[in-house]
Amino acid sequence: MTHGHDGTSSDRKLNQQDKSNRKSPNSKDSDFLSRKNIKKVLIYAPVGICILHRTKIVWANPACYAMTGHECRSLAGKPARSLFPTDKEFKRVYNSFFTAINRTGSATIDSRLSRVDDTAFDCRFRACWLDPEDHSQGLLVTVSDITEIKSEQIRENQARKMEAISVLAGGISHDFNNLLMALQGHLSLMGVNSGQPEKIKDHIRQMNRLIETAAEITGSLLGFARGGKYQVEPLDINQVVNIALTVFQFEEENIVIEKKTGKGLHKINGDRSQLEQVLLNLLVNGSQAMVDGGTLTIETRNINIKKTNCFHFEVQPGAYVEISVKDTGIGMDQAILKKIFDPFFSTKMLEDTKGRGLGLSTVFGIVKNHGGFITVESKKNAGSIFRVALPGLPPVKAQSIEEAGDTFDLMPRGGETVLIVDDEDEVLEVGASLLDALGYQVLQARNGRECLALITEQPGKIALVILDLIMPVMDGRETFYQIQKLDPGIKMLISSGTSMDEETKMMLRDGCHNFLQKPFSMDRLSRVMRKILDKPA
Repeated sequence: MTHGHDGTSSDRKLNQQDKSNRKSPNSKDSDFLSRKNIKKVLIYAPVGICILHRTKIVWANPACYAMTGHECRSLAGKPARSLFPTDKEFKRVYNSFFTAINRTGSATIDSRLSRVDDTAFDCRFRACWLDPEDHSQGLLVTVSDITEIKSEQIRENQARKMEAISVLAGGISHDFNNLLMALQGHLSLMGVNSGQPEKIKDHIRQMNRLIETAAEITGSLLGFARGGKYQVEPLDINQVVNIALTVFQFEEENIVIEKKTGKGLHKINGDRSQLEQVLLNLLVNGSQAMVDGGTLTIETRNINIKKTNCFHFEVQPGAYVEISVKDTGIGMDQAILKKIFDPFFSTKMLEDTKGRGLGLSTVFGIVKNHGGFITVESKKNAGSIFRVALPGLPPVKAQSIEEAGDTFDLMPRGGETVLIVDDEDEVLEVGASLLDALGYQVLQARNGRECLALITEQPGKIALVILDLIMPVMDGRETFYQIQKLDPGIKMLISSGTSMDEETKMMLRDGCHNFLQKPFSMDRLSRVMRKILDKPA
């Protein structure tokens, strides 16, 4: 038998009140709202209903007991914590109750509850004060088992994921096939024009440009997968906007672009190419929405966020630079707006493989990784406006290496012994050839163990190790720390096809001298190496 706050049996109270109610049948709603009927609602409701006083369960209906497997009335007086898998989850839910209820009057929170047999199930809580005028009466909480709903969501997400991968694969293969065709064409023409040095140089320049384009595609993929920032430096966002508008091309002649750049904007810390990608995606998105033409407006300004409670996600107060892209297109309804930044959501048809299939999900990941946020306002047939806010914080001192031209005569050289470690034969071969052309004495290793063996055999001889990260037998991370133990004086340069992640940053903090993301030019390699080797130990 359960008891109320005053120790009186709750069931007895309901019975007494029901009898009292039958003595006063004059009430207009007496038949429907009789204590007898209210009692039936509480007992036979298909959702769990309970009353919490502080952190203890005062009363629970049979549905709660059925969900959790406890014997009827056995939960009364017990701590609610006993129904949660962990202390951390209980505290999260309980604190969230009060945060939401104090703000809006009610709370809706998804969590998991434990059963008697130590299994757990997905559930959704809804909570409010039992008596808004007297909070000492405790919380009224309903519990719904949403296991099937969660399972269906997982199935739907998986289906959307597979659909997005199909679109993505089609777009990527389309772009790479075009690049390969262009590269093959220039190689063929180099053979035809072998006796004309100027034409050969032009083909080489065009091939370099194509390789840079391919690197941008893979860079976008890495940004999509990891939200990675690569070359962080202080940026003037107006310059990024100007470059994006220069690159942006559209076929429709009836689209007008308006640029409104603010003056005295804060500098932002970010990766230039990734932020250009953000703006390009928003510009393309806006132009595609204006099927009959219109105006595309891009604007920049400083904003200062003081109150953050107007956002439905976490925002740090402070100074930001806002970039807005507004179109006068077809707009979006609420159903699309809710999914617009879903990594696996696309409004395009599956067979539409034009482009790279990344779009707004890439934008969301890049902006979030830069410490910013993005919002969208739109109505059907009334256009859309995307607002990107990036923190205008004091610039972080970044290592930047000035790029010179690709003229071989201007590239810095050396004569030290350099060990290059990579499991890909093609990369190892071309890397060794580049180093040899720059005058270095070259050693090669195909994995970490071969690398350590060479260092052991030639103590004090190797000045620099160029180290790949992902390798069989012994990966780059383990190799790095083993080299430090063997010969702390050896300088190291990480060279990887993956972006700089937390593991790489830790290696840089622990003594690694620099990071180069593949692919890179011979000129860049030569300058990074000299900067490392010329730096005093």
